[in-house]
Amino acid sequence: MEKYLRIGAIACLLAFGCMCQSTVQAKKVKFDYAVVYVPEEGGAKFEKITEDADAVNPHLVKLNKSLLGKKNVLDALSWWVNPQLALSKDGSKIAYLNDKNGTSNVMVKASHKGGASTQRTFRTNVTDFTWSPDDKTLCFTEVRNGHYGIYLVDAYQGNVVRQISNGVDNDYAGQLTPDGNTIYFHRGEGRQNFSIWSFDRKTNLFSNYSRGMTPYVVPGEPDLLYITRYTDRKESEIWRINMKTGVEEIILAEPGRSFTTPVLSPDKKWLLVTGSSISEKEGQMNTDIFCVRTDGSQFTQLTYHPGNDLSAIWAPDGKSIYFISQRGSANRCYNVWKMDFNL
Repeated sequence: MEKYLRIGAIACLLAFGCMCQSTVQAKKVKFDYAVVYVPEEGGAKFEKITEDADAVNPHLVKLNKSLLGKKNVLDALSWWVNPQLALSKDGSKIAYLNDKNGTSNVMVKASHKGGASTQRTFRTNVTDFTWSPDDKTLCFTEVRNGHYGIYLVDAYQGNVVRQISNGVDNDYAGQLTPDGNTIYFHRGEGRQNFSIWSFDRKTNLFSNYSRGMTPYVVPGEPDLLYITRYTDRKESEIWRINMKTGVEEIILAEPGRSFTTPVLSPDKKWLLVTGSSISEKEGQMNTDIFCVRTDGSQFTQLTYHPGNDLSAIWAPDGKSIYFISQRGSANRCYNVWKMDFNL
C-alpha cells in the first residue's frame, strides 16, 4: 500500500492516495527558511501559533528530486490533502496533529501564541481530522491493520472512541453535518480512484455519491458539497456538487497545476485551497495557499514563501486564516501560523 496519495499527480505515501502533485518544475536554490514572509506577501501580518517543539506533523509534502529537470514531470511534488487543522466553534481553541515518539495524535491548544497543548487522541497513527460544527466531537482518520478508518472522540474530555468505518475499506477526511447525524468522507478504491460517501449515525447506513475527495459540507445546505476531484491529466480541481439535484459545477482548475482541500468562508463567499506553486526568485517548487470566490472569480494567491504552506482554515469571523507552514523555522519544521485576510 502506498504511503502518500497523488493529486495533480497526487501521490499519497500513506495510503492509496491523499497527497497531490504538480507539473511545474523547479531549480534548487538555497533559501533561509527562518524568514517569516517574503516581499510578494505585501503587508500581510503573520503570527506563529506553535513552536518547533510542538512537533506538528512533518509528513505533509514530498518532493521527488530525481524527477526535477525532466520534461512533462507530473510526479515531482506531492502533498497530503486531508485536513490537518481545526478550530473550536468560538475560535478560542485550535487542534493540530502532533508527531512524537513514533505516534501521531490530535492536540488542542489556545488559538494564540503560547500555552500548553492537550492531547485528545491516544492512538498510533492519526492522519487527519475535523471538528464538528456543534463543537463537541473530533472526527479523525487512523491507520489500523493496514487500513484507513474513521473514528469519533469527544473534543474536550474522555478518550472513548467510536469506530465508524468497517475496518476493510480505506476512508478519509470525515466531516460531521451541523445536526451531528451524518458524516461525509471519501473512500479510496485504488490509486486515483476516490468517491464521496456518507454514514447515517441513526440508521448506520452508508451511501455512495460522486467521484471526489475531501468533502466540505455547506452549512445550512446539507446536500451541497465542495470537493477535490482528479482529472484524466492526473491533476486535481475544485468542484461543487449538489447531491439532491445531481448538478456538478467546476469552481477552480488550471492546466499543469493542482488544487485541493476546499474550505468555505463563514460568509459563504470564498474558498481557501492548497495549490501547487513555484517561487519566482528561488525557483522553489512548493505548496501555497490560494483563495477563490465561490462563483470561480477573483482567484488569488495568498502565500508565496518558498517553504510549504497548506491546510488552511478560516477563523470564525472570516478576517484571518490559520494554516501549516515551514516558514520561520531554520530547521524547516512545520508550525501552525495565522495571517490576516482582507480581500
